[in-house]
Amino acid sequence: MTLDLSEYKNSIYHNPQRYDDQYWWKKNDIEFWKNIYNQGKGEKVLELGCGTGRLAIPLIKCGADYTGIEISQEFCDYAEKKIISNGLKPNIINEDFRDFNTNDQYDIIFIGFNTFLHLLTDSDAFQCLESVKKHMHSQSLFYIDIFVPDPLFLYSPEKRVKNLEYVDSANNKTMYVDEICHYDKSTEINKVTWIYYSKNKAKEEKYQFTMRMYYPDTMNRMITDTGLHINRLWGDHDFNEFNESSELQIYECQL
Repeated sequence: MTLDLSEYKNSIYHNPQRYDDQYWWKKNDIEFWKNIYNQGKGEKVLELGCGTGRLAIPLIKCGADYTGIEISQEFCDYAEKKIISNGLKPNIINEDFRDFNTNDQYDIIFIGFNTFLHLLTDSDAFQCLESVKKHMHSQSLFYIDIFVPDPLFLYSPEKRVKNLEYVDSANNKTMYVDEICHYDKSTEINKVTWIYYSKNKAKEEKYQFTMRMYYPDTMNRMITDTGLHINRLWGDHDFNEFNESSELQIYECQL
């Protein structure tokens, strides 16, 4: 996942085991990406910000000739081990997807689960999109899956709120995560602090990361300004068309 390197060591993206434990529930997009692959023409798939291999494994099992790009070396190593443990062959590349080159072209390229939101500036976003275009042929399909920003949430007072809980697989303890958000409307960047603690609250750990809130009008402008054509815009993982009440914005693009 692409991050500002200055914040990398203080983020959750250096601990893949914790990340997998925390996101144990994230399965609602797997069938969507399998359907995208099965309905597509061709086998070569490139995922940007592939994380710990959550989507790599089901896609490889579907027959995809899969390549993943991931900026975190820890995540790359972890993903490779997971893929191998499933009896599959990994192809994970440790690169920043703002500026990457695999010397290849792909039938499907995608950025899933809000990963695009870590591109904090127009320059970063355009650089990423230009890199994507270099890896597309005339029939390639490119997908971006992000949520629609919620103004009511973003403009609410900054306060510590309960976010989620999970079981730490290393020690079988239940962990709790609270969240504090600071949104800068001038940059549309949300700075998030996650606070981890166990039941007795004997020790707290804090990690920070930043995400840019991309509204649909901004995404439409950026994609088209890069020279890509938007084929479809869905509002969920059930392929329903985007509308004003949609929580997601999922773009299918082509050269």
